[in-house]
Amino acid sequence: MISKSLFVLTKYHTDLYNDDFLLLLKVLETVTPKVKVDSRLPAIDSRANFALFLVDAAYSSCSELLNEEIIDLAKSNHVALYNAMPTKLHEQTALLANIKGIIYKNDEPENTFKGVRRILSGELWFCRKTMSKTLSELVQQVPNFIKTPHTDLVSLNVLTAREKSVISLLAKGAKNEDIANTLNISCHTVKTHIYSAFRKTKSRNRIELANWAQRFMPAASIVTR
Repeated sequence: MISKSLFVLTKYHTDLYNDDFLLLLKVLETVTPKVKVDSRLPAIDSRANFALFLVDAAYSSCSELLNEEIIDLAKSNHVALYNAMPTKLHEQTALLANIKGIIYKNDEPENTFKGVRRILSGELWFCRKTMSKTLSELVQQVPNFIKTPHTDLVSLNVLTAREKSVISLLAKGAKNEDIANTLNISCHTVKTHIYSAFRKTKSRNRIELANWAQRFMPAASIVTR
């Protein structure tokens, strides 16, 4: 067993007596008896006491889950998503946001236990296809990252405010329709902004653009709508 605690971040309406949730707790307690459950994250100065933060992803997309608070949490802590639904989450977006793994709603208890143990040992818990595809795309864009800070500043400055808003939502996993609804614009306009952003940032696809945003856009810009 590990010496530190596990933290389970639930949604405000989570039924803590639901059979599925109680089963999850039993699985986690086989890893460590110290499991903290709350709908709010602990104070920043106490987060080092937790070996892993499990964030409830039920019925949520990456754009809904990966807010500024969770992104900041993942920068200095082990964070995984649980209770996830395959049709809602984009694994590559979560991986690029430094999420360590995803546990799906219908995973067997044995797989949940295995995933948590792997993450705690420093491994990632994603399907092999996702990790291979993400690594391949990142390797392809390495030459684009070997450039001067001045070049990055120029790329950021030539983006319009609306393009930055579109990029920030895209970087959090939002689809074109979601971006259009959030910004109250048409899907065609969203596509126009994305293609313009591709050209200005020298990105070849959505993954490269999302990764560019994580590297070069200020945190405040990434969450601006």
